[in-house]
Amino acid sequence: MELLNLKIQYPSQFQNRINSLPPSPLYLTDNTNLVEIMELISGLFLSQRVTHAGTKSPLTEIGRAFEHLFNIKLGDVHKKHESVIKRKPSKVTEFLDTLRKAIAEESKKKGYL
Repeated sequence: MELLNLKIQYPSQFQNRINSLPPSPLYLTDNTNLVEIMELISGLFLSQRVTHAGTKSPLTEIGRAFEHLFNIKLGDVHKKHESVIKRKPSKVTEFLDTLRKAIAEESKKKGYL
C-alpha cells in the first residue's frame, strides 16, 4: 500500500524509461506493412548483426527498438517473425528484395554499375 501511495504522490519517479524518451520523428508511409519491417527485424536477428552488451540481442529487443524508431506497434514479434519465416519462397524476402533493387537502381542511375 505504501508503494502505491508513493506512486500516486510521485508518478514521474515511476515512469517507464521508454515513456521518458522523446518520440521519434520517423514514421512509416501508409503503404508499408508491418510484416515488411518484420523482415528487417528477422534478418538482423537471424544474422546476429545486432548485439546487446556483447551478446546476441533478443528478437523482442530488436522489435522494441524498431517500434520506438518508427512509432509503431508490432504486437507479438515472435508470431510476426514466424509469419515471415513461413511465407512462400518467393515472398520470404520480398521487402528486402525491393530494397536491394532500389539501391541497385540508384547506383546504376549514378553510373556506378
